[in-house]
Amino acid sequence: MTTCWVPGAEDSPYNIHNLPFGVFSTEAEPLPRIGVRIGDHILDLHKAVLSGDCQTCASCTALRDPALNRLIGLGRDVWRQVRTQVVQALTEPDLEGPAQNWVTPLAEARMHAPLLVTDYVDFTERVPDSRRWQPMASNGRASTVVPSGMDLVRPAGHRRESDGQVVFGPTGALDIEAEVGFIVGAESELGRPVGPDAFEDYVFGAVLLNDWTARDFASFDGGLGPFSSKSFATSMSAWVTPLESLGAARTAAPEQGFETPAYLKESDRYGFDVDLSISVNGVAVAGAQFGTQYWTPAQQLAQITAGGGVLRPGLLFGSGECVGGQWQLRDGDVVRISATAPGPRGTTVALGEVETRVAPAIG
Repeated sequence: MTTCWVPGAEDSPYNIHNLPFGVFSTEAEPLPRIGVRIGDHILDLHKAVLSGDCQTCASCTALRDPALNRLIGLGRDVWRQVRTQVVQALTEPDLEGPAQNWVTPLAEARMHAPLLVTDYVDFTERVPDSRRWQPMASNGRASTVVPSGMDLVRPAGHRRESDGQVVFGPTGALDIEAEVGFIVGAESELGRPVGPDAFEDYVFGAVLLNDWTARDFASFDGGLGPFSSKSFATSMSAWVTPLESLGAARTAAPEQGFETPAYLKESDRYGFDVDLSISVNGVAVAGAQFGTQYWTPAQQLAQITAGGGVLRPGLLFGSGECVGGQWQLRDGDVVRISATAPGPRGTTVALGEVETRVAPAIG
């Protein structure tokens, strides 16, 4: 078994089998930079590159950026190469000395958005069986995808009062929708569909999402899809878990009850055994199992391009609501979504948590 020299990493769900990527800064070094979480520490990849002999190749240049976009756009071979180098830095005795200078305690770090989300597609699981011919989705608003830790300002919109009167004002039915999201790294060609079997070639990693919903605005969105009820914010974890970290979490996906269209058929149909948990103000309120989703992430990726749409680095697609509810959150409530998955040889890996405080409406 590979042994990591970072204190506490072996017993952490952010162990050597996980290694999620994020962007952080510190008070002493306020420039945002890319790091990899290991236990309760962050391996600073910017410092690692600066200490080496190579600083100008594509991957080293990308690792000095303040966002993951350029790195994930380099493709699967580079993702694997960088991961291998990170594992070496954290496990090889000869590298422990210099690598100790690249490690920052998590408690001293300020987390930032890990990447610029270029597109956002939000799938839904709330589809009657009679309509399950394809994964159903709406195009979301990339500009309002925000990182964990950023307050959510209560949105305003049109809603109907109990007496039937229509008013414009803050939502009284702010709710949680917990999802697993996937970050696309590779680019596809306009007009050329990508099949589900190419999922691992295109998807860099997974995040947790809270796709907030103002349920009392939904009836005014009309038949064109969600707008005011969903467009104000989607909170995303600050850590991106590489797809390779979830290899041991692959699980057989549920059997589909209809004849699957040819473009959605998979040679290996699988989901991910991820357990989600939601707490409000520190009290657990719900949980769900992601691996039971009707449409797999690979099929959802294929649906995005089925009509000729393009994949490009930074595209985020949400899996659909693993956990939804009617909590009607109050100002000051703190919502936390967390998740774990099986790792190799009986270990556990954690997906980056999403924690958000509900702030009062403005005005």
